[in-house]
Amino acid sequence: MDLGCKLSRRDALAAMDALARVHGLTLAEMMRVVPRYFRRRGVIQLRELIPLVDGASESPGESWTRLEILDRGLPCPRLQHWVHVDGVPTYRLDLAYPHARVAIEYDGEEFHTSPEDRAADRVRRQWLRDNGWTVIVVTKHDFTAEGTDRWIRQIRDSLGLR
Repeated sequence: MDLGCKLSRRDALAAMDALARVHGLTLAEMMRVVPRYFRRRGVIQLRELIPLVDGASESPGESWTRLEILDRGLPCPRLQHWVHVDGVPTYRLDLAYPHARVAIEYDGEEFHTSPEDRAADRVRRQWLRDNGWTVIVVTKHDFTAEGTDRWIRQIRDSLGLR
């Protein structure tokens, strides 16, 4: 809860998502302790972030991406959505709008920089595209004003929103 008050909004949500994932912290438990933070610097941010916390987020980048999507007025995407191939869960998407077949993938450095990782990503994304999915890739370098506007516009267009 201290991190939710003290960190930047984006980093605070990432930390709270991680705590929910690792320690099973629930939204009800978070809300229960908020009164202890009455008049504390950052408590308004904390109150705003708690309803957005989702322990399914597996990396800070996924949390940052989801927060930007929500802040831009888009609907909340599903986290860790499985795409089935012949009835078998085969591809897991970081964030998705399954009804519109839109996948948003956050490519962090840890799992997407080796030649093997990039080759696997290419194969996976090509299969998704060949099967009617729009795949939007976001990296930490895309969190500039221009970069964010670009991928948010791609999501809006893919969802048919204006």
